[in-house]
Amino acid sequence: MTTLKRPVLLKIGGRALESGGEDALATDLASIGVPVVIVHGGGAEVSAWCERMAIPPRFLDGLRVTDAATLEVAVAVLAGLANKRLVARLRAAGLDAVGLSALDGGTVEAVPHPLAAALGAVGAVLAVHPALLETLLEQGRIPVIASICDSEGALLNLNADDLAAALAGALHARALVLLSDAPGLILGGSVVAQLDSVSLEGALAHPDVQGGMRPKLNAARTALEAGVPRVHIAAWSGPGTLRTLIGGEGAGTTILASAEALVGRRSQT
Repeated sequence: MTTLKRPVLLKIGGRALESGGEDALATDLASIGVPVVIVHGGGAEVSAWCERMAIPPRFLDGLRVTDAATLEVAVAVLAGLANKRLVARLRAAGLDAVGLSALDGGTVEAVPHPLAAALGAVGAVLAVHPALLETLLEQGRIPVIASICDSEGALLNLNADDLAAALAGALHARALVLLSDAPGLILGGSVVAQLDSVSLEGALAHPDVQGGMRPKLNAARTALEAGVPRVHIAAWSGPGTLRTLIGGEGAGTTILASAEALVGRRSQT
């Protein structure tokens, strides 16, 4: 992207904006002064709808096992209800949000996940083609992206953290922010305020890192390796959350690229 400031890539977990938090998010988005791309989850809502339909939710290393029935629910909820509800609320707050899924416009080229035999209809990002997103950003719009992709015409569920990391790299984002109900990386009972890409490898091997935190740390590593200078993992804590995180003053965990990785990039941030 040559004509725009580097964007912030914001991933919002399914519980991060419950209880009417979209209005506060809209205020934060308007205040940070840089373009934003939003990737949203919705795993809790997918699980709730699965349970209503007597489909037991199953997970493997923090990733949803997606059989044919679960895939139909995930597509309907993520690319439908969750996406359009968020877009509607952002637009009502005066932001020009545009709802998409990862497959629209060929934005994400995906393949079946390496663990597809166990995970089912789950995808992995092969490549990102950001032209559509760049066009929307140039128009002053906010892309709001559901984590549904395709491979050879077949729909696939895609982990939203993985999608956010891939998009952050392709868009040369100034930061990747992973907002959910997790307050950050917790090791030994305490939130780790900051670590670098080298320490990240040790954290991934720590026995405290389980469930949904593992995909978040893997996403952070992917983003840092793609040139994103920093990744924030935090919980939504109301108005000002995003603004303070981007300003380097928020709670949660900040993961920084190593000093060597930042050489030659400071002029782009």
